[in-house]
Amino acid sequence: MSLARALSRMPREPGLEETLRDVLVLFRRHPREQLSADDVVMRAGCPREHVTVLLPALVQGFVLTDDEQSGMYRFDGDVCLGYEIDAFVRRIDSLRAFQRNNVAKFRDRYGS
Repeated sequence: MSLARALSRMPREPGLEETLRDVLVLFRRHPREQLSADDVVMRAGCPREHVTVLLPALVQGFVLTDDEQSGMYRFDGDVCLGYEIDAFVRRIDSLRAFQRNNVAKFRDRYGS
């Protein structure tokens, strides 16, 4: 199981990593619960085109397991994968905070 392997299989699209963060947090909060792609879109509020790219890549990276017949995905993570996901979520959260901070500084400096 490796999040790095799944990340290497994903295309570099704007917003895809932020969507991945939301999907991983959703699955971490619902371990062993089977979710369809529609469930993920609805619960995480993610764009469908991102979810259709992310879920198969996460299955290929052994982050999620899938049932091909029913189209359901499940997270059965281990401790090492949990650490890897936590590090990824912290990286995305710090990037979001950095961007918000830069926007606030720009607005203070030049007005909105």
